[in-house]
Amino acid sequence: METTATTLRNRLLNRARLRHLHVFVKVAELQTVKRASDAVGISQPTATQALADLEQLLEAPLFLRHSRGMSLTVVGAALLPLARRSLGLIDDTATQAAALIQGSNMVVRVAAISAAIGGPLGRAVPEFVRKYPDVLVQLQEADAARQAALVADADVDCAVCRVPAVLPDGWCFTPVWKDRFAIIAGPAHPFIRKRRIGMDELLSATWLVTPTSISSRAVFDAFFALAPSSVRKYNVLTASPVMVWNLLTQEPLLALLPLSIVARLVESGQLVEIAWSERLPIHEIGILAPGQGRRPALDRFVDFLQQSARG
Repeated sequence: METTATTLRNRLLNRARLRHLHVFVKVAELQTVKRASDAVGISQPTATQALADLEQLLEAPLFLRHSRGMSLTVVGAALLPLARRSLGLIDDTATQAAALIQGSNMVVRVAAISAAIGGPLGRAVPEFVRKYPDVLVQLQEADAARQAALVADADVDCAVCRVPAVLPDGWCFTPVWKDRFAIIAGPAHPFIRKRRIGMDELLSATWLVTPTSISSRAVFDAFFALAPSSVRKYNVLTASPVMVWNLLTQEPLLALLPLSIVARLVESGQLVEIAWSERLPIHEIGILAPGQGRRPALDRFVDFLQQSARG
């Protein structure tokens, strides 16, 4: 008799435990039951039994056992993201429940690009928390692709981002903060002593560039597309603001970045903006949120961000 999706659903609801998923995810990550059991905090026989129970419930092997450890089967690889999402919901539930028990009456879940966190959102959130101590701001950093997935799965209440190529159904985007591109260097870079930098000097420099998934990379490539010679690129690709700061302060590199990403570091003198004449177009940072049916915590958050941007 064929096992249907309904049969599996009912079986998992009645007999599966969160420990089964926890063990499954940890074995997938660590590739041995021994290391997974240590990570979960249970004995190896208990972990082995939990994995066997889950495979029996699903009527499918999740791992291939071999001398070097364990690797996912096709079924296991397909189910792993779903198991991680389920455990993530448990994490969110525990976090929000603890906050509510300890005095927060409302929660607003926010996904933000690094440019927002490093700039205007980083300044606005502490002010919001001081004004609304009963609201828990659950903030995570996420690029545009990750934000789209979070919105589609209803895992966030709003996103702080640049205008998306396609608006989710029922959501609207409100521009809030202006931004611009800047050439950034460490405080010891020889170019910081120059009043103005020309194309020849830019072509002579070594550049720290971002991955193609980041908008500044497309702007960088377009800016130098018609240059008479190729640009030297440093052999590291990163979108991490911390790593950008680390490399620029240690190496004589330049980086073309939205100023918002490194605004605090420039203000404190840890990084320096190089003087140049070009002004490249960049979308404003704004708020992506449902147009209707918003909860009071989200309304408070959105209204506060808009008011703080107006000064």
